[in-house]
Amino acid sequence: MRVLWITDRYPPAKGGMAVSCARQVRGLRRRGIGVDVLVMGALGVFEAVVEERDGGADLLVPPETEPAMGSNEAWVMVQGRGRYDHVVGFGASVGGFHAVTFAAWLGVGSTVLVRGNDFDRDWFWPQRSGMVREAFARASAIGAVTMEKVERIRALYPGTRVEWTPNSVDVSRWELLASDRARREEIRGLLRVDDGARVIGLFGELKAKKRIPFWLEAVRDAGLLDRVRLLVVGTLDGPTAAVLDDPAIAPRSLRIPFCAPDELAGLYAAADFVAIPSMFEGMPNVLLEAMACGVVPIVSDAGAMREVITDGANGFVFANASRVAAGEATARALGVSDLGAMSGRVRGFVETAFSMERELDVLCGLMGA
Repeated sequence: MRVLWITDRYPPAKGGMAVSCARQVRGLRRRGIGVDVLVMGALGVFEAVVEERDGGADLLVPPETEPAMGSNEAWVMVQGRGRYDHVVGFGASVGGFHAVTFAAWLGVGSTVLVRGNDFDRDWFWPQRSGMVREAFARASAIGAVTMEKVERIRALYPGTRVEWTPNSVDVSRWELLASDRARREEIRGLLRVDDGARVIGLFGELKAKKRIPFWLEAVRDAGLLDRVRLLVVGTLDGPTAAVLDDPAIAPRSLRIPFCAPDELAGLYAAADFVAIPSMFEGMPNVLLEAMACGVVPIVSDAGAMREVITDGANGFVFANASRVAAGEATARALGVSDLGAMSGRVRGFVETAFSMERELDVLCGLMGA
């Protein structure tokens, strides 16, 4: 089988969705499926480029210099690559729109993969909503990373096949090396946790939808500031940075603005808990990666997080809109007496329930592979 995979979220250095995109492409190529990845608006290139890979090629289209320039360049590249059996759009807006368009012109089926912002945000965003609607209307099948998104899309397009396509994590990738253990101890020493405080990690692109100020207010209102140390790894928006600088609302913290992917295991492992208090979500890679390192989640019930976490068993979940509930969930987490046992359950659960092979099986089913 030969697949054309279209996205604007690649390579994985871009983080977030790009990590999932690269993981799925590599997995399909390992299974012997030929995958050409067409990247719309690829950074760092100034003309259309084809980079041959084992199991396919990366077709890189530069950012547009005028409207529709990139789309037409992409179509010319695709026509020159021979026949495809299926087209996948990774992301419901740019990737999905181009996927269903090119699939129709190629006379093959198409699958649109919905991740998070591409539906929660782009459906309501005038500049992109038309692309999302066209993608959903024309797709042969739609995959979404959360069941609540599956149900909402089915309600809008009742005649379309819509399936749950969860993310995965390779637990072996997150086994701690000696250097990771040393990094963990270094971080915990810098945070001075010898007074019994717990380290809560905040990872990734900490923008408005992540609601870090909301959660920190909940921690303060619950009287937990003295029991918490924060490890903040990633980028911050302005309001989040301002709150973290305010000692009246934020506990002692250590901030690391950037780290290479191979350094993440030691940083995850330095945390006792990971907090993801988002307003809306897909299925965050941070959640699964941290769990693979045995880190216990404290999360809102947004997106797939309520599907992944069973409150009190493999993490702690609070009602999205309730600051009181966020504080209570954090307090319950801090009160766990045998954190080591819960950490083991967390890692074992994610290894079993969110394996890479399961993710690839679902994708292959949608594509008819």
